[in-house]
Amino acid sequence: MRVAAARLPGVNDSGSCVDGAAERLLGVATDVAGHHPLPWVAAPLLGADRVLDLCCGTGPLADHLPAGRWIGLDAVPGPRRPLLRGAPTSIPLRDNAVDGLAMMLVLPRLPDLDAVFAEVRRVLRPGGTLVLLVPSASVRSLRELRAARLLGPVHRTGWPHRSALDRAGWLLQAADFAVLGDDRVSFALPVPDADGARRLVADLPRAGLWPPGAPADVLATASARLAGRAGAGVVLPVPLRRIVARR
Repeated sequence: MRVAAARLPGVNDSGSCVDGAAERLLGVATDVAGHHPLPWVAAPLLGADRVLDLCCGTGPLADHLPAGRWIGLDAVPGPRRPLLRGAPTSIPLRDNAVDGLAMMLVLPRLPDLDAVFAEVRRVLRPGGTLVLLVPSASVRSLRELRAARLLGPVHRTGWPHRSALDRAGWLLQAADFAVLGDDRVSFALPVPDADGARRLVADLPRAGLWPPGAPADVLATASARLAGRAGAGVVLPVPLRRIVARR
């Protein structure tokens, strides 16, 4: 079932983040070993000659790929080059134009996945690598369970395609991609004080880590509760899935 998403500042019609929220949060999120998400996403694409970053937003993935191999696509101009103007359902590239393609924190926000996957198959050459990064709504640890109880039902409504969270691999298989890997890592975002907690709750839907259409009352409750728990050493778990597939 599709849920109409409310328009958020910084989120364009293609579902990508254009105000830098994703770049801000992915830049400070760390796993238990201190690693960040962006190198993890980039790793399967390091051997590709040309990588299309679909709905790239501000394009933070470009800094983690070899120079000259990144091509960003979004509906509005961004700070990094080269950048194409376009939508994920109408990519301005020829057939088989790239051998790597990334979609970070955007798949659950797109309204027409059939059309998106058709364009991805068209521009990604046979044997090319597709990497998805999506939030995970499932709970896998005590820390994640405590966060879910604290924040309430933030993941339950507001996604145009909630199935593209923990069932993204199944969606890829249904779209005729061979899934090579489906890994889940729980990253953490610092919550040092109450103001930081409120800024974090405002940024999470913009970044694609929470649903863009999450109800205002749910976000208000989450903001108040997280602000009440904020302090030195406090973190918010943000579990992510990286799915690697082949055309």
